[in-house]
Amino acid sequence: MAAPTALRTIGQSIPKRDAYSKATGGAAYAGDVRFPGTLEAKVLRSTHAHARILSIDTAEAEALPGVYAVVTGKDVPPTRIGRFIRDRHALAREKVLYFGEPVAAVAAVNEETAERAIRLIKVQYEELPAVFDPEEALAPGAPILHPDLPSYVDTGRPERSGNMRNRVVHEVGSVDQAFAEPGLIIYEATYRTPRQSQAFTEPHAAIAQTDPDGKVTVWAATKAPFGERQSVADTLGLPLSRVRLISPVVGGDFGGKGAAFIEPIVALLSRKARRPVRLTLSRMEEITAMTSRPSCVIRLKMGVRPDGSIVALDGTMLMNVGGVDDTGGGGAGAANSLIGAYRIPNARVVATSAYTNSSPAGHVRAPGGPQTSFATESHMDSLARLLRRDPLDLRLQNALRDGDTAPSGHGILRNVGLQACIERARDWMASNLGDIGPNEGVGVALSLWALHPNPAKVNSSATVRIDMDGGVVVLTGVTDQGGGQWTIVRQVAAEVLGVPIERVSVIAADTEATPQEQGTGGSQTTYRVGNVIRQAAEDARRKLLRLASERLGVDEEELDTQDGEVFSRSDGSKRLTVAEIAQTAGGSSSGPIIGTDAEDREREIREQGEERTETVDAPSFACHVAKLSVDPETGLISVSKYYTSQDVGRALNPRNCKGQIEGGVVFGLGYALSEEILSENGTNLNANLWEYLLPTAPGIPELTVELVEVPSTFGPFGAKGVGETPCIPVAATIANGVEDAIGVRVTQAPLTPERVLAAIQARGKS
Repeated sequence: MAAPTALRTIGQSIPKRDAYSKATGGAAYAGDVRFPGTLEAKVLRSTHAHARILSIDTAEAEALPGVYAVVTGKDVPPTRIGRFIRDRHALAREKVLYFGEPVAAVAAVNEETAERAIRLIKVQYEELPAVFDPEEALAPGAPILHPDLPSYVDTGRPERSGNMRNRVVHEVGSVDQAFAEPGLIIYEATYRTPRQSQAFTEPHAAIAQTDPDGKVTVWAATKAPFGERQSVADTLGLPLSRVRLISPVVGGDFGGKGAAFIEPIVALLSRKARRPVRLTLSRMEEITAMTSRPSCVIRLKMGVRPDGSIVALDGTMLMNVGGVDDTGGGGAGAANSLIGAYRIPNARVVATSAYTNSSPAGHVRAPGGPQTSFATESHMDSLARLLRRDPLDLRLQNALRDGDTAPSGHGILRNVGLQACIERARDWMASNLGDIGPNEGVGVALSLWALHPNPAKVNSSATVRIDMDGGVVVLTGVTDQGGGQWTIVRQVAAEVLGVPIERVSVIAADTEATPQEQGTGGSQTTYRVGNVIRQAAEDARRKLLRLASERLGVDEEELDTQDGEVFSRSDGSKRLTVAEIAQTAGGSSSGPIIGTDAEDREREIREQGEERTETVDAPSFACHVAKLSVDPETGLISVSKYYTSQDVGRALNPRNCKGQIEGGVVFGLGYALSEEILSENGTNLNANLWEYLLPTAPGIPELTVELVEVPSTFGPFGAKGVGETPCIPVAATIANGVEDAIGVRVTQAPLTPERVLAAIQARGKS
């Protein structure tokens, strides 16, 4: 069967269909879902960082008029839940591990009554020794948070014991021997990065409803409804088929809405009250008790020859994952990313994650990326200064290229656009930086993401149906958390079927109505979901053309689709609308036109499987440049211009690509300059938006985004991931610009005025 002609929808800046409703307040989020008789829920949270629960008295709360249900850890089975490691319960059962851990919950007629009931619950604790520093947590004699840790179910099956959540050792070459090379220039430094909140606009929200037969449906602000359904079912002790998860519009995610923290609680309350129950967290609860990017201490040593060739790298990473962990592999899986975008023949990284009595760690945009990049890219600039080399030249000399083995050792790099990104950045610098005044500087850094093979077998599926009026319905389990995923779904289906995009609608993220989907994230949604949508649409297209061939008396190979019509390439008068064909499909031997990804998926796995396990075909690279100034009297950093060139493979939607990258840069600016969760003895001190300092509009510099397109081999239409790459190198870019401006190196993020001043004062004393 002939392939469609030139692309018509792919590559176009199609506006998001839901943009207007979101901008005007018309979009319905999970917190907007209402049913008659809905009860409001509140959660009682631990007031201790580490304590044994001796008793919980709920009698007064249950007796309060308007209270319909109270649940505690006694209502929760011993089965633990968790996205990657099952290390927690929906409500604490025997002891609490961090300040703010859920201990009990109430459902009442309104929020005021629920809040009063929460205050009436009496909990007796026996306070236990607590540990907040990860190095102290790993020391002999430290209080053990999870005595049964070795028995926990963990997707990674890592090395773990005591308070060590995970340890990863990555080593290639002969590191010690390489550092002994005569004449080698060696540089060592320690870098520290903070905990960062996802700070999405919409807080966690969920509403649960229990049917008369006991089946539970939960509407939740989640990007992974299929995964969360499992946690709800485990908490309720129900089969999966008795739980339904629906994800409506999601108001931002950035990694924080992939695990079930509040959904099991509302489900428990709804089952007990036999009424709908809704729970929406406050911003204080979000920053106090929900997940954040783990803080990290990185010690890095690199050796380079006088000609600039990097010979060896030796590094350690220590991450604080809090009382419970929602990061894949405890964050230690980021070990090989410390090598960065460089060819380093001898490298050793030991990455460790430790449990402490701090609030939970979890995924935040580009998990592990900003921490490792801050160290590696800061280090690269310091080496360039030692060698008196241009920072971009040194990077280009050592940069990964096509045919190199990925730093993880798990594949050969193909379709590498890194060199093109560096050259584009160099061109922009030559024509746009202007004069560099006193206390002004320029910082550069490289970014990378997804340096691993993308498996042919994916936990995604799709169905494409052509209706009798020629409209197309796509069923997919993927959520859209603001990244334009549903727009891309529509574009891919419209492109393959040759119908106007206005005729394509999406039904998504409902565990009972849509196919299985692992969840949005990892900059892999477009790559993974785009492919299964393409496969399902191609299946539907084959069936469409088969029927058209019978009616038109034209061989299928001669047919094409465009603007909602099927026509003969050799005789344009022979044509039918998609609607005309679909209307006759129901009475045909093949039935209605419904396409699935199964046939093409099986064929592609058979044809490409081995190659795809050995090839890193969609590596995402970028080059960042910042022009900034530093006030040496106050330590205040002002960024005036920011540029990034990023390889996106093929921009399926250029406007959406640029928007993702601009948003990623701003996200990174927060991490670089102001965002940091401050804690004291396990209590998060700045759990509000007037003290947790997010970037605001007046502080956003002039942003320039340039798209580089080096198509991937297996991605849909050549697309690569976009969303995480842009936030990764921003902190290092700023730190490098600060040193260029005033000659001091700040090794702890964020680069607050206080830290800049401390670096200036330390230089004066040296």
